[in-house]
Amino acid sequence: MNGITFKSLMARVALSAVAAVSLGVGSASAAEPIKMAITDWADVLATANVAKYVLETKLDQPVKFVNADIGIQFQGVARGDLDIMVGGWLPVTHAVYYAKYKNDMDDVGIIYTGGKNGWAVPAYVPESEVSSIADLNKPEVKSKLDGTIQGIGPGAGLMQASEKAVHAYDLSGYHLQSSSEAGMLAAVSRAYQSKQWVVATVWSPHWLWQKWKMRYLQDPKGALGGEEQVHAFASKAFAGKFPRADVFFKHFKLTLADVEAIELEGNKTNDYATAAKKFVDAHPDKLKAWMQQ
Repeated sequence: MNGITFKSLMARVALSAVAAVSLGVGSASAAEPIKMAITDWADVLATANVAKYVLETKLDQPVKFVNADIGIQFQGVARGDLDIMVGGWLPVTHAVYYAKYKNDMDDVGIIYTGGKNGWAVPAYVPESEVSSIADLNKPEVKSKLDGTIQGIGPGAGLMQASEKAVHAYDLSGYHLQSSSEAGMLAAVSRAYQSKQWVVATVWSPHWLWQKWKMRYLQDPKGALGGEEQVHAFASKAFAGKFPRADVFFKHFKLTLADVEAIELEGNKTNDYATAAKKFVDAHPDKLKAWMQQ
């Protein structure tokens, strides 16, 4: 009788020990995936896949990508439904979203600087005829462009800035065509094949600058903003739930050239995860800097 009681007691103790380990703060943090918000924009895919590769292979921290429009990303991080986003552009591109949600999220840090938004035309479009946004008002230019400015997704900060640019330069008769990044790139590709004129909403870093010869149109009124900084924004609970990941993101830095190199490889192979791994494995010095404690 006493033996049975002793065995039962030991079994309960063992189960309690397992439960305690399973419910421990460290183990829960390691097992719970970070919900990282992404969009299908090349720069975000490059940055997010590098972060995911390092977190999962070096810190044993699983990451789950959640694809969402940029406005939903800010809202989700602020609410705590999403843990982190790595494509917040300031001071202009996402200023409206930042102003609305900044008090409910943490600015973890700047991942890279030198970002730029603008409108661009293929290099074969004579600069003598089109060098600035103001030149789009020339009747012959408007005709060759079919009165269309090729845009991306309607919720993008670049599109909001582009709407302001249309008004700032009084581009009456022009239609800002909402589409997607893929739609914009398809339009540029079609134009290049037959040397047609096209003006598109674009940004740096992006692999398109490696694929096609294009140039930004001058924006003397600054309607599309100047140099941008790309931030990681996290929920207020992020540092407490994922302390090691929080430290990583505070040290996570890339250059514009880094991002474009990853983009180019990812677009070429249609495999951003492998492109990210290839980049990290080839840059142990960067990895060492990111892994500081």
